[in-house]
Amino acid sequence: MVDVADEAEEFARTSLDALRRFAYVICGSAAEADDLAQIAVVEVWRRWRVASANPEAYARRVIVTRNVSRWRRWRWEIPIDDTGALSDDPALGRVTDPEMWQALRRLPKAERTVVVLHVLYGFTFTEIAAMVDEPRGTVTSRYSRALKALHRHLRIEASGNPDSVWRARFAL
Repeated sequence: MVDVADEAEEFARTSLDALRRFAYVICGSAAEADDLAQIAVVEVWRRWRVASANPEAYARRVIVTRNVSRWRRWRWEIPIDDTGALSDDPALGRVTDPEMWQALRRLPKAERTVVVLHVLYGFTFTEIAAMVDEPRGTVTSRYSRALKALHRHLRIEASGNPDSVWRARFAL
């Protein structure tokens, strides 16, 4: 019989890198992403009885809610150093277009979070609203503002299905 601690440890060992990449795309900082991923793994381990049904989803929710708590508390953006080589970005496997990556990094954290969760991970606006503990209308407003900003930065015509435009620019 597999021990509960062993199952949680196996999850942590096999999922930490993917959780770091997810957190990095959400927050835009490698240091914050490491912190968020480690916090998520610890929370999954501590609450394994509840989280074991879908530990990856539980960990992602922890990452999103902790990130939201950070930007709610700080209310300002931490500048991101644009001099780092793109190949060093842990999220490079998901966002392969350098222009798209730069555009995402320029978005405020709340808007970037909605875009990443909706476009990269396919969550609905209702699911995202539950994750960030905000009304659905707030989430859709942020998504709309983010699309406009991305359109401006990338000089994309706003015609057709906007999600298909973004999915084409990401490596999905």
